[in-house]
Amino acid sequence: MRKLLVALAAIVSASSSPLHAEFRSWTNLEGVKIDAELVKTEGENVTLRLRNGKLTTFATAKLSLADQTLIKESATTTSAEIKPAVEPDRKARWLAKMDKAQEQSKETGLPILVLFTGTSWCPSCANLEDQVFSESEFKTFADKNLVLLRLDYGPGGKASSKKDEALAKEFGVTGYPAYYLIDTAGKRLANGGYNANLDVKGFTAWVTSMVPKR
Repeated sequence: MRKLLVALAAIVSASSSPLHAEFRSWTNLEGVKIDAELVKTEGENVTLRLRNGKLTTFATAKLSLADQTLIKESATTTSAEIKPAVEPDRKARWLAKMDKAQEQSKETGLPILVLFTGTSWCPSCANLEDQVFSESEFKTFADKNLVLLRLDYGPGGKASSKKDEALAKEFGVTGYPAYYLIDTAGKRLANGGYNANLDVKGFTAWVTSMVPKR
């Protein structure tokens, strides 16, 4: 445990993430300290979030008696009430792997916009990029509200990997572009396709209306 906390402390000290009011100093039974915020308690374990956004889970009994008391006093706060933090300076980037998007979604609590596209051969896909995704207003909106996943397919929807092929089948994609909103648990919230009249204001309004409020 000492090695774990020493390593975590090194990660925290190297992080340049902004401070959060919820962060405090946690101490183990050997006196080693880390800065983190309480995410949840589950059974005999506690999960803390470091300043760099990483989560760490370990036995509550490894913490100091003062920290154990604090956790007991916080037991009435459910994990659902403690929302993951979105960094003020977060920049949403288009990811290319579902597992990376899911990891980021769990860390931030944000839904994933899964885009199935074919920008090299599909005119409607290129139009959607121009009408919505290339706009600065969309990028600013995504920074605070979305995890972005772009899956780019070849002519006729040919996948570049088995995983992308499986995802297209899983989501039931029959035409391009197609986009889906899914929550942190993978539940589908909504889906859509290309509309010549779609603009960034309409798209962000659609996302806002489909995603449960945090």
